[in-house]
Amino acid sequence: MRHPISPPGLLRAWLTALVGSAVLNELLRSVLWQLLSVPPSFLPFSRPAVLLWTAVGVSGGAAAFALVARWSFEPVRTFRRLAAVALVLSWVPDALLVGSPRFPEATWDLAAGLASLHVVPAAACAWLYPKWGLQSGVKGAC
Repeated sequence: MRHPISPPGLLRAWLTALVGSAVLNELLRSVLWQLLSVPPSFLPFSRPAVLLWTAVGVSGGAAAFALVARWSFEPVRTFRRLAAVALVLSWVPDALLVGSPRFPEATWDLAAGLASLHVVPAAACAWLYPKWGLQSGVKGAC
């Protein structure tokens, strides 16, 4: 069953999630950088890498929401479940950094710090896309 997406609403949700997540993740990254004593050579914790992957996650979430809204009978519930699963799966590459020959400085603390940076965009997407991304009057919309 197709649920009508609000393109302007989804665009607004995407921009809000992108900017908000980028700002909050930069603040969190800066705090974690100091707390975890991140080595400068550990590129996954660098500002460009965090901003890039934040943008990829938020954009992928928007595309996933549009597909879920198109094909799901309960788009909000389905998307939020999918977002939770995607969040957990997004931690796998961070965990795989530990022991990687490419990043010998990677530790479990650094991997956990990176994983924590995934929570902000996931939460923003799970909240904003259903709230603004569907046309008014759709059952299950926030």
